[in-house]
Amino acid sequence: MTRLAATGLTLGYDDRVVVDALDVEILEGRVTTIVGANACGKSTLLRGLARLLKPRAGTVLLDDRPLDVLSTLEVAQVLGVLPQTPVAPDGITVGDLVGRGRHPHQGWFRRWTEADETAVADALDATGTEDLVARPLRELSGGQRQRVWVAMALAQQTDVLLLDEPTTYLDLNHQVELLRLLRELNHRSGKTIVVVLHELNLAARFSDHMVAMADGRIVAQGAPGEVVTADLVRDVFGLDCLVVPDPVAGSPLVVPL
Repeated sequence: MTRLAATGLTLGYDDRVVVDALDVEILEGRVTTIVGANACGKSTLLRGLARLLKPRAGTVLLDDRPLDVLSTLEVAQVLGVLPQTPVAPDGITVGDLVGRGRHPHQGWFRRWTEADETAVADALDATGTEDLVARPLRELSGGQRQRVWVAMALAQQTDVLLLDEPTTYLDLNHQVELLRLLRELNHRSGKTIVVVLHELNLAARFSDHMVAMADGRIVAQGAPGEVVTADLVRDVFGLDCLVVPDPVAGSPLVVPL
């Protein structure tokens, strides 16, 4: 298993600090969700953990090694990243896009191997997208596209998968389907999954560990039952609520007042 953590991490854009001197450790083999109000630093933290944003201070550690001393290839073989708004070449098919997830495992001449074929087939099967393989990505629905992007990340066969708001723009049914898929992948493979989410009830239902942020700081972290309280929801989201057990999953359920 791969250990991902950060110490004293400070991140920002131009002259604005967004995440300030933050310490966090991602639980190995678990699903972790990062939650908080808009502009609290959730996506910025994920970008820092993924080496998409250079720290102004502090260190991101991958198996106790600073992330910034590793080569791009080494990082890509261990960390799979799905940004909030991924961009694909115009006209690319599902099969070609998912196949790009194999690039970190191929040599200089991009020679396609049986291992690549198996990895892509497994990723398509896991996401239920094998029947879409010949279709252009632009023709798919939002839910189908998200599953295809997840398939590309899975084809990378990394120990850790980082996803930035993967349920954005999806209707409720597709949100639940996607999070259920990630939960099943974690159960089957033990893959460490980190997801930035807006929807607090879904985050509580589908995660093992939650990290709640406000103003670039971590204000609570732990199991959903420890993190999701009426006081935290009021302090972080400005919402008065009751927190009751979900009648199906038993996880905390936020009921606005």
